[in-house]
Amino acid sequence: MLRHRLRVSDYRWVLIGLLFIAVQPTVFAKQSTLTFRAPDPGPVGDAVIEILEEAYQELGISLQYVDMPRNRSLVEANNGRISGELGRLPDLEAHYNNLQRVPFELFAFETVLVADRRNCGLCTLDDIDNAAFISGMQTVLHALEEAAFSKPTVQALDISQLHLMFSNQRVQAVLLNDFEARQLGYYSEPHLIITPIRQQLGYHYLHQQHAHLIEPLTETLEAMHDSGRVTEIYRSHGVHFQRTKTFEVSPYFSQISATAGLWRTLTHVDGSGRYWQLVKRIFEPVTDSLTLNTNSYQRAVLGLNEQRFDFLVGGVKNQASIHGIESLTHLDYDRDLYAFTMDQAAMDALLEGELKLPVCYVAGYGYHALFKGEMIFYQADSSLDCFAMLDMGRMGAVVNYRENMPDWITTPYVQYKLREAVPVHLIFHDTPRGRELRDWFDYRMRQLVKSSEIKEIFSDAMLERSHFTKNLPPKS
Repeated sequence: MLRHRLRVSDYRWVLIGLLFIAVQPTVFAKQSTLTFRAPDPGPVGDAVIEILEEAYQELGISLQYVDMPRNRSLVEANNGRISGELGRLPDLEAHYNNLQRVPFELFAFETVLVADRRNCGLCTLDDIDNAAFISGMQTVLHALEEAAFSKPTVQALDISQLHLMFSNQRVQAVLLNDFEARQLGYYSEPHLIITPIRQQLGYHYLHQQHAHLIEPLTETLEAMHDSGRVTEIYRSHGVHFQRTKTFEVSPYFSQISATAGLWRTLTHVDGSGRYWQLVKRIFEPVTDSLTLNTNSYQRAVLGLNEQRFDFLVGGVKNQASIHGIESLTHLDYDRDLYAFTMDQAAMDALLEGELKLPVCYVAGYGYHALFKGEMIFYQADSSLDCFAMLDMGRMGAVVNYRENMPDWITTPYVQYKLREAVPVHLIFHDTPRGRELRDWFDYRMRQLVKSSEIKEIFSDAMLERSHFTKNLPPKS
């Protein structure tokens, strides 16, 4: 056998090298590359990868990823065939004994139920007939177990298959993490309601053979957090964690102010009307001063945008004229929205974006976003003003509801439905106070419907229109 013969001087360098290795952190000597399941594509997964890669780089370790289903990755991680899990629930180690948690809160999230309001109203687990979720999602499995959900469920392989099932109406609802719901655009769809089911924190896990990494990795992650680096990475990926507030005790606000446009039977100037009744039922118990301000709709919107009021009653999702966040729970549905013209030629020009005369709508709504082209838009104080100017030839079209057509017409207008009825919300400021007010409204609104107390406020027609009849307890 050939052996490499070392000179005396070589032994000195070998000893120095051995001494260098001995004083280095164990991580460098034990492992230079760790392998994890590749997370599903999306901003949160991308941010988690960047955070962990940066932290491990400080320890001289690189990361690599393999594609595999979530369920299989748990088995592979527990058996040590991959190094652990990038992000999982905090009780994972109770079921997979070889996995150890890195005690750093890597991300916060909610498990949410997504469904169509028109099918199930407030859409809780009690209101749906079936649901789908991604196979291996422990948060969903725990939520279904806690709720004793016994209706049919389907497990998708990944988020793409889950979305396909839902969009093709093969299932009534899907259960997933809130950041996945945002990634799929569900929060922007007016008819989809997001129902929080369970709040969780996500942690990084390592197989016990890599347990020596936990302490130095935790210290590195804590330092990144304290320096603001973790927040910076999440923001660079457009990720903001905002969990819904839960209420073990009622909140308190020294004063609350609300505004709304003037709507017959709903928001009268004297504070009467069904919407104002609802606002008083929800917010009077948690404040010493609740003021209700009925204005023109344009002034109501402007007052919210200028932060002169805490919330607006009567906004719709994606309304460009309003700056704020809408309640997750709707309080009503509006009606189908129409365009009105004097003749078909004007309607054709309107739909092509080529109408020469102005298009009139009530100030504050921002309906110009429904049309193509660069037409002229005029914002009037009331529906009747728009129709009067249309009759006089000063306007080429009106955008409004059929219910607001004037009584004086002798010749029918040409009509075209621009969109179907959409849910009506309360709109709050996107601030800590605004989010707490919103969460309180959502919490109490669900209680009022579930207890049937809402029937003391809303008429049967309103309950039917808002689809809350689907959530009321059965008659005894």
